[in-house]
Amino acid sequence: MKILEFDDKKGIMKLHVENEDDLWVLHLILKKGDKVIAKTTRDVSMGKESRRVPMIIELEVEHTEFQSFTSRLRIHGKIMDAPERFGIKGAYHTINLDIGDEIVIEKTHWSKFELDKIKRQSEKRIKLLIVLVDFDEYLIALPMTQGIRILSEKSLRTPNKEEESIIEDNAKEVANEILSYVNSLRIEIVLLAGPGPFKEIVSKYLKNIKVYIDSVSSATRAGLNEILRRDIIDQINRDYELSEETKIMEKIMENLAKNTGLVAYGKDEVKKTAEYGAIDKLLVIEDLLSPENEEERIQIEEIMENVENKNGEVLIVPKDSPIYYEVKNLTGLIALLRFRIN
Repeated sequence: MKILEFDDKKGIMKLHVENEDDLWVLHLILKKGDKVIAKTTRDVSMGKESRRVPMIIELEVEHTEFQSFTSRLRIHGKIMDAPERFGIKGAYHTINLDIGDEIVIEKTHWSKFELDKIKRQSEKRIKLLIVLVDFDEYLIALPMTQGIRILSEKSLRTPNKEEESIIEDNAKEVANEILSYVNSLRIEIVLLAGPGPFKEIVSKYLKNIKVYIDSVSSATRAGLNEILRRDIIDQINRDYELSEETKIMEKIMENLAKNTGLVAYGKDEVKKTAEYGAIDKLLVIEDLLSPENEEERIQIEEIMENVENKNGEVLIVPKDSPIYYEVKNLTGLIALLRFRIN
């Protein structure tokens, strides 16, 4: 989640939704009476016909539904403001908020829990380094919450027929600088892009670090703007989240095998450990958040909120996750504990 604007005096916050967990957080903090502004579509009468029209509306929230199956948050409420020509002010409507959307939230009062939750979610980003390379130049940039920071922007020796080693030497020079930033900034993933084959040559020298390779038109700031407009960074974040879930599941299975007492599963047991503040990580399959079983969904959401309130981390496991069936076979709700309670 990215915080685009926040006016503390007016209680207005503008957010960009980056992943499914962001939608869960918004579901957690949106309360009845809050106001939201977002893009939506609605059927409106056009003479004798009805047509679905895109528009921006302001809605007073009645309630929300988190739909994991579609990576969507449904926000139900009364339309407070909309384009006058449609005549829908005062009617009820549902905004379907998806990954990649922006939303403005207005509250009469932001609680400490709500602000802390938003802040923690906005800071929950992978340490990614973007590197653009070409045979004669390169650029290294660090995505940060407040924007993109250019770490290095340099020219390289131009390759020529007389000195055949220049290309390899340049690749080693770039790789050494990348590895220096990887170590000093604790980078987890490198996105390496460029207009030609030089990026593959550089990648040979990047050992023991996850590297994604993509193509851009140039190794310049224009190329950086190009890569930032693509979906690859969202995909990297998605892959990283699935990897983190897998690591947590490995720890859970290890503790189960050793019978350490540091694992809880099943609704009753997890609820009990959550009340003690013992949960460090909680895995929840998306099925349990389906609106089809409202009573169970509400109970699961209460457990998740309790875990979050006591500084535990909740991860929603989608059906395409490699650990989905493992978690499902253990009731779909399984926790790694900080301490034993028995």
